[in-house]
Amino acid sequence: MRQKISLGFICLAFVLLFAGGISMYELHRLRHQALSIIEENSLNTSLADKMLTALQKQNSSLLRMIFSDATTPDAEYHLGKKAFAEAVEEALEMPHNRTFLQTVIEANTNFQYTIDSHLAGDDIPDIDWFVSSYLQSYYRLDNAIKDYLTSPANPIAARAQILEQNAYKTITPSIVTLLIAIIIVLMFFFFINSYYMRPLLDIHKSLKNYLIHKIPFAPKCDSSEDEIDELKEMIEEVIEQKKNERK
Repeated sequence: MRQKISLGFICLAFVLLFAGGISMYELHRLRHQALSIIEENSLNTSLADKMLTALQKQNSSLLRMIFSDATTPDAEYHLGKKAFAEAVEEALEMPHNRTFLQTVIEANTNFQYTIDSHLAGDDIPDIDWFVSSYLQSYYRLDNAIKDYLTSPANPIAARAQILEQNAYKTITPSIVTLLIAIIIVLMFFFFINSYYMRPLLDIHKSLKNYLIHKIPFAPKCDSSEDEIDELKEMIEEVIEQKKNERK
């Protein structure tokens, strides 16, 4: 009996340990993914800020050129152009950004082409060029940079959604294990009650009736060939010995 009860508890402990191990592994994996997403998001935010700052430098320089009647932008324009290119190049080193950055690259190419064409001499007055062509390409690039972080198509947003789904997957083994543990406990209770508690109660009741009311000792428990069956046989032997001594 002791071995069967011990085996039941060992099986239950094994199931719980197994589920705990799976949950710990999934939580560790989730933590790694979360830290990776946070790190990438922080870097992308920094890079987007650099792009916007570089774009504003170019815009400010071009505005000064227009309102000062200069023919070329000042040094700040070239610094902004260089800083923008460096930020884009750094962002491209992150594999998840390559596809999504194409919109920013295309918008910047169009932006630079619009400026270079005008500076090369397109015979369009600066103010007319600024209103008709420049603002359109400027806002297109500005929106592309903002979409770089806020658009649902952003790989970071997609990975965050996958992370949320994985969180539910991590909880699932624990829930399944809990259900299995409950089933094992119920089965274990049924086993203990059917094969041990009920026979013991029958033996106790039958022995009590024999001692008090002299009702023959005959418990209604099936033979299980274990300690309870041995206990029943030992009680029957003692009763027979007492009967023989009286004779």
